[in-house]
Amino acid sequence: MEIIRTNIGKVIIFLLFGYFATSSCANTSTPPMGGPKDTIPPLLIEVVPDSGAISFPLEEGILTMTFDEYVVLKDPQQNIFLSPPQKKQPEAKIKGKSVIVRFQEKLDSNKTYSLHFGNSIQDNNEGNPFYKYVLPFSTGSYVDSFMVSGIVSHASTLMPANGVVVAIYNNLSDSAIYSANPSAVAKTDNFGYFVVRNIKKEPYSVYAFEDLNNNFRYDRESERVAFMDSLLVPTKVLSDTLKELEYVGEKDTLKAISRPVEKELYLFREDNEKQFIRESKRLQHRMAYLLFSAANPIINSLEISGLDESSFVTEHNIRKDSIVLWVTDTSIVMPDTMKVKVEYMKTDSTGNLTSFKENFNLPKPKPAKIEEDDQQRQSTENEVKKRADLLEFKIVADPALIEQSGFQLVFDAPLSYLNRDSISLIYKTPKGETGIMDYAVSYDSLWRRIVNIRPNGVLLKGYDYTLDISEASFMDIYKRTNDSIVKSVSLPQDESLSKLTLDIQQAHGHYIIELTNVTRDKIFRSYSIDRDTILEFPYLQKGPYSVKITEDLNGNGIGDTGNLSQKRQPEKVRLYTLPDGKSIILIPESTELVQSIKLNQIFNPDNND
Repeated sequence: MEIIRTNIGKVIIFLLFGYFATSSCANTSTPPMGGPKDTIPPLLIEVVPDSGAISFPLEEGILTMTFDEYVVLKDPQQNIFLSPPQKKQPEAKIKGKSVIVRFQEKLDSNKTYSLHFGNSIQDNNEGNPFYKYVLPFSTGSYVDSFMVSGIVSHASTLMPANGVVVAIYNNLSDSAIYSANPSAVAKTDNFGYFVVRNIKKEPYSVYAFEDLNNNFRYDRESERVAFMDSLLVPTKVLSDTLKELEYVGEKDTLKAISRPVEKELYLFREDNEKQFIRESKRLQHRMAYLLFSAANPIINSLEISGLDESSFVTEHNIRKDSIVLWVTDTSIVMPDTMKVKVEYMKTDSTGNLTSFKENFNLPKPKPAKIEEDDQQRQSTENEVKKRADLLEFKIVADPALIEQSGFQLVFDAPLSYLNRDSISLIYKTPKGETGIMDYAVSYDSLWRRIVNIRPNGVLLKGYDYTLDISEASFMDIYKRTNDSIVKSVSLPQDESLSKLTLDIQQAHGHYIIELTNVTRDKIFRSYSIDRDTILEFPYLQKGPYSVKITEDLNGNGIGDTGNLSQKRQPEKVRLYTLPDGKSIILIPESTELVQSIKLNQIFNPDNND
């Protein structure tokens, strides 16, 4: 890594969770007046039967935990669970200083169970939680002693997935996650970490899911899921000295990330497989909109009543689940109600795709006020009435992104004509000298309503760049033309801004490189690449950043999700990490960084050729 400094200071790299960590304090209540606040959790005095008990009764068995002080239960339905689970959750009640647990169903014979309490047990006064206690017992003559640990992360951000159920099945059928009872379960902590414990040494399929309805079953319609590609045979035996079993506070980042990780799972939301038309609208007088529930619908025919196919054109998004119909023949008088007929493959009650016809009556939309760019048009009380064939549009030009993205022109309808000769890009030097700059113009890859104009050559600080568009440079499908307009922009001149340059190497395929915030839910810059290249991220505010890299296997420019039934994992996302393993960079003011990224080492660490 080469670092070029333009000011005094060092680039500080933070661990992801360490960046957010603060001093931990488990108390939120006001302490009694005149004395210090109680911060000590309840002390467990006795467990009956003891941890690891055998020959536990199948019916009417009771577990009792007695503490040194009065305790309460917080959210027992969410925190207390049995592994393997039963249809009815265990019933936990308070009696004096004791927690008494009864099972509402008959237990299975010769089976090892573990009762998980999470943070449900707290002292009565200050709410200090008893550590996440797990009580194993067996209805047979021995307690199963194998375990597996791991971490669950959100596939698209690599942020930890908290409170997710990790379920293992000795029923190796693909349908087990939907219908079978898990052989054992665990839940992830704040760091996405889990330990599935007290299991046999035998093959298991491994899944993780959100379990929003608390039934220990995966609900495809509403929950995210993760799965392991191969079967698991546990090899590690439980021991009190294992680091995996040590108590870790919710903010004890360093201890949390030092725990061994055997398996990694990546949580994703599956695309909806049930195909139907979710929404239909008439957003403009001559435009209809259809939204399908799933991507890539199979459409056999698409009609607008009273029109032949040559009278309208269609547009769709990259997933093809959104379709726009534009009536192009301006000689046609549109009715108050547009009738759209669609024949497509719809999911029937058996889950199969069947040819189906649907009719939609779309009423004439209410007139909508067209939003105007204040910098493009100055409206006054005496403004002349706009001509009927005026083509209005919006120009998007972010000074910090102008070098990468250029000017983006967004129109209300698809264009039929573009006159490049009537568009000029003019530069103006700090001394007032002007000249013409070359540029590239292109339509958006999907929408003919969007035109991109990118400057060719190097842009300089202190220069003004003006896009000068003459009248009638554009014509849309309704034969409307634009008025003349100018849009000026200059590069940011704040000397405190910084720059990150990435030297991308070993790009054997398509990748998406994104500069994000530390939680990866905000993207500052994005590039799609298919070869070794140099990427620049200028005009950055000081602060922490992540570089997120997606392996774009199909080259469609988006990170595709996975599919459980097809055993297809989501497209891989990885973070750029420095040699010391740290992945978050705190960039100071007025700093230029140059970093080399070898993609093959990131996505194929065992094969660095």
